[in-house]
Amino acid sequence: MSYRDLDPETAHRELQQDSTLRILDVRTVEEFTSHRLPNALLVPVQELAERLHELDREANWLVHCEHGRRSLWACELLVEAGFRKLANLRGGLAYWAGCGLPLDSGPQRS
Repeated sequence: MSYRDLDPETAHRELQQDSTLRILDVRTVEEFTSHRLPNALLVPVQELAERLHELDREANWLVHCEHGRRSLWACELLVEAGFRKLANLRGGLAYWAGCGLPLDSGPQRS
């Protein structure tokens, strides 16, 4: 395993402290529209392998889904593709929301 596993509180703290940390949401479009982390990039897990060229392999990424299973698979795929600065959000957005941490909802603003 070449990625970190972060609980929501730690991930939230790192997002506040590190402006270079990017967020990769691997859920569906419908889930993303319903609720998401601010400034997240949506690449549904089913499209990830074909869209790797859109992602910066040198960037520091926080990967998440709704409950944490799809993001684990996504992290494994990203590691195999040469990404080295990865963190998985343990428990996904369900756990994040359960901790009372902030979420955006509705259409994403530009």
